[in-house]
Amino acid sequence: MESKTAKYTFWGAVIAAFITGSIALYVHLDGKAAENKEVNVTGKLEKPNDAARLAISNAYVPPVNTSIDSAFFVEVINYSQITAKDVNIKINFGESSVSKCETLPENKFFEEKELKNSIINISVEEILGSDSFYIYCLISHPVFDSILVTGSNLYSNALFDYGQQKPLEIERTSGFVTFFKVIASIVALIFIGYFTILVISILNNKFKKFS
Repeated sequence: MESKTAKYTFWGAVIAAFITGSIALYVHLDGKAAENKEVNVTGKLEKPNDAARLAISNAYVPPVNTSIDSAFFVEVINYSQITAKDVNIKINFGESSVSKCETLPENKFFEEKELKNSIINISVEEILGSDSFYIYCLISHPVFDSILVTGSNLYSNALFDYGQQKPLEIERTSGFVTFFKVIASIVALIFIGYFTILVISILNNKFKKFS
């Protein structure tokens, strides 16, 4: 009886370790993949606690190209309590040409009726803590290359490219996606438990034949 219990315990531990190791490896590799999509972090200040932290959020262009100009929108958020100073926002629209732009809360393009360059630079004196700066443009194609945000007292620069843009359809269905992921995880755990017991039983029967 003790030998039988030991066999169950041994094979159960082996299978559990294999499953745990597989899950841990998946989480590790998935985390590494996510890290590659994060904004680039460059030179740090001597006193990082006194530095403002800006993030690029809600970057959006339409999913299809039409005969009229496409809308481009991006929000630069200061999610710290420190005022970001001498901020420069560089947007490279690549193959798209820019017809008009407007910014909020202060319009930096008020006197510019035409923009002939596909790369625009916006200088912002300051972005207050927990505040945002908004950019809205009309472009010839619904694509852009990159958005780079720098400043004199930032903890790090922020870089965002077209590939990091999240389609609105994904955001709208995110609740359903999460729900089905939870259901799938529960079902997967049930099957893992079932097959673990089944494999242990098969291995135990085989060992019985040899004992």
